[in-house]
Amino acid sequence: HISHRAQCASRWPPGAAMPAAFSLRRRLSAPFAVTPRCAILFRRWVALLVLLEAASRWDALRWLYTDSGALPRRLVLPDPAEDPLAWAVCAHAWHGSLAWAQALTALQASAAVGLFFGARGAGVLAWWLHLSACLRVPPLIFILDRYLHLLLAFAVLLPTPPPSGGSSLASLLLAVQLVAIYQDAGGAKLRDPAAAWSLDAPVAALDTYLRHTP
Repeated sequence: HISHRAQCASRWPPGAAMPAAFSLRRRLSAPFAVTPRCAILFRRWVALLVLLEAASRWDALRWLYTDSGALPRRLVLPDPAEDPLAWAVCAHAWHGSLAWAQALTALQASAAVGLFFGARGAGVLAWWLHLSACLRVPPLIFILDRYLHLLLAFAVLLPTPPPSGGSSLASLLLAVQLVAIYQDAGGAKLRDPAAAWSLDAPVAALDTYLRHTP
């Protein structure tokens, strides 16, 4: 933030007072400023998450994303006549074969590689295909899928900051999202009627989670 402050100060002649409104705006936006290096690293880590998610889904494509598996389209998706928008957005619903599911997953992995190297259009494609995969198997979607959806949205919408760093609506919302995640998780644990997250709980939730989560 030092270079950001220096750049702002250079706009005013030596000895001249910085306008109060501009100074207040700069102070409020400074905590949410993002440097180009941070933006690049953020997009690359999100791209790696998409690649890992696609790789982990590959072996389950036949059983979860085809009509011959446990979740055929006719059972988990609404009728096309009742909800044509869902069928238009969900590319995974356009065909029920294994080859189609594999092709979409490979395309999503390729888009993640493009996002890793800074292609914003590839990020939009990876974002849409993640949404499509979630719409195809709604019974299996949980909170981490929603988090990845939001991270992809921020990776696409986050503008390229100036060399000295800068804030934007996307960087502000990303910070709010990170705070909201921990506030929601911490509040739910504190308000748990069974107090399963306390140290003296008869059946500790954390111990159960660590023992039975792969």
